[in-house]
Amino acid sequence: MRKKRGYQRDTPLKLVRDYKLFAIACEGGKREPEYFRLFEYMSRKVTVDIIEDKINEQELKDKYETKSAPKWVLDRAVKYIEKEGLTDEDDLWFVMDKDRWTNEQLQTIADYCNDYPNWHIVISNPCFEVWLYFHKKSELLENISPKALKNAISKLEKGGYNPYTFIPDLPKAIHNAKKANIDKKHFMPNTGETKVYQLGEALIEVIGKNDFETFLKTKLVELSKK
Repeated sequence: MRKKRGYQRDTPLKLVRDYKLFAIACEGGKREPEYFRLFEYMSRKVTVDIIEDKINEQELKDKYETKSAPKWVLDRAVKYIEKEGLTDEDDLWFVMDKDRWTNEQLQTIADYCNDYPNWHIVISNPCFEVWLYFHKKSELLENISPKALKNAISKLEKGGYNPYTFIPDLPKAIHNAKKANIDKKHFMPNTGETKVYQLGEALIEVIGKNDFETFLKTKLVELSKK
């Protein structure tokens, strides 16, 4: 049984655990949380929390007029940490779409992430579908508007997009997205690029190739039949 998460820097021995927590804030639609929830089943070495599942938006609605405010996103992350706990070994990831935010807003969140070694921001430009497209193709279409990308994603697999048919191509997506990313040091990707491969690499590094392959052959098959 997994042990309770730590809540402080000097974690007592009774709270020490043998898995790494990935807390993920998805600022897009349904596709992002549906996709990342699958990582919870890949290995006992990781636990994945979707912050939106843990923190009730009503807690912040009275405080901010719009969810576009960086403080909304940051306060929700802080509330999650206060509620669930985050140790120095855990990671907090903000998965953002460029088309939903201004450069200034994204810069504000990136600046906060720079102050915390286990906070990260990964942006897709213009949207998360860039990352999904790289699961199946090495190069994007010329028309990379959000609408065109979403239409293209729906045609890559028979029956349309399904996270169960895309997740097996995670290693390919990491390779393709990383290769396409021209400036790997800067947090902001160019149009047609995505930084989500950094989160993919971090997850796979902990999960391990063997557990990932086992997941594809066993648990993923079970999940896809439900």
